Parts: sequence; C-alpha cells; structure tokens
Amino acid sequence: MTITIFRRTALALALLTLPFALFAHPHMYLSSAEEFVWKGAKLDGCWIEWTFDRFFSADIIQGYDLNGDKAFDAAETKAVYEGAFINLKNYYYFTFIRQGKTRTNPPSVSRFTVRQKDGILAYRFWVDLSKSAPGELALAVYDYTFFCDIAYPEKGAVALTYDPALVRPSYEIVENKDYPVYYNPLGAIDDTTIYYEWKKGLQTFYPREIRVRYGD
Repeated sequence: MTITIFRRTALALALLTLPFALFAHPHMYLSSAEEFVWKGAKLDGCWIEWTFDRFFSADIIQGYDLNGDKAFDAAETKAVYEGAFINLKNYYYFTFIRQGKTRTNPPSVSRFTVRQKDGILAYRFWVDLSKSAPGELALAVYDYTFFCDIAYPEKGAVALTYDPALVRPSYEIVENKDYPVYYNPLGAIDDTTIYYEWKKGLQTFYPREIRVRYGD
C-alpha cells in the first residue's frame, strides 16, 4: 500500500513521542527549486518544484502510475494530488513567506503536476504572490515538523523570469537568525503548531530564506 505524505508524517511524529526519542530527525529528503515570475513590473508568483528521494519516489510511482508507462496522465495526477499532496495544506505546504516582520503561508496552491525520470519523482506547483508589495520578499521552504529534510539544490536553486526593460530583480539565500522558528521535537501526531516564540522544551531552527528584491 502506498505510504502518503500524511501517513509518513504521522509515523515519524509517532516515533518522536516514544521515551527514547530525544530529537526530531528527518525520514524523507527532497530538494526545492524556485522560479519567481514577474508579470510586467509586478511579481506574479513562484513555481516551486520538489525532487524527492528514491524511496518516496518509488512509493508514489508504484502506487499511482497504474498503467506502468512511467508517466502520470490527468487521472493519475489528480490521484497523486488528492492522495499524496493536498494534505500538506495542513502543514502550510512547507512554504513560508515574509515581508518585513509579517510572515504568512499560501492559503492555497495551484497548477500541480507530477512527473518522474529514472525513478525519481518531482512535484511542481504554483504559489500566487501577486498581492505582495514591491521591495523585498523572502520565501523559505522547510518542514517545521522535521520529518522532511528539505534543501535547495546546489545548482539551479533559484530562477528569475522577468522583462529586463521593466524590472531588475535580484536574490540571495540567507540563513535568517533574526526570525527563528521553534519546534517541539516531542510533539503529538496531530501537532501542526508553528511557534514563533521560544518556550521550554522547544528546539530552534533558522530558516534559509530566498530574499528577492525588486521594484522600490
């Protein structure tokens, strides 16, 4: 039976509640590449593409590529979306957006696709950023439950798609020690709390933000 992201996360968090579980540690690995897209002079949104480890890839390919053609047709893509992706809305799609001191999460994502190459699975989806103000926007992708180890790839982590006659954006990737995130390594299975203030028993994580500057 296919182990979906929800079931894997539940299993990992269940293990963390055992007496010998002292620290959270990842059980799945993925890389996250981002493509920021401008419409005219305004930032429109960001394509996020996740490339998974071989074990999770095998689970999804075996469970959802029902005709075994090494591709995902419309029906299979819908099944992956419903069975092994959309539950991540309960985990904020692992996507965290900051402008100034305000941190938010996308209320929804769209244009989900899935593909595989040589047994390695990739998800791609769209995050709407059209309501963001010009200046600086920081986007970080991480799993605050620490079930998934998420990293930006060494090459091609960020792409900027724009008209240079209208806008000249730039970016850097920075570990933000001014805005730490705290997490409970012994949290309950259904604990989806994001802690922005330290409390006894919490561990500290510093997000690696992609800081995009554009406009004013």
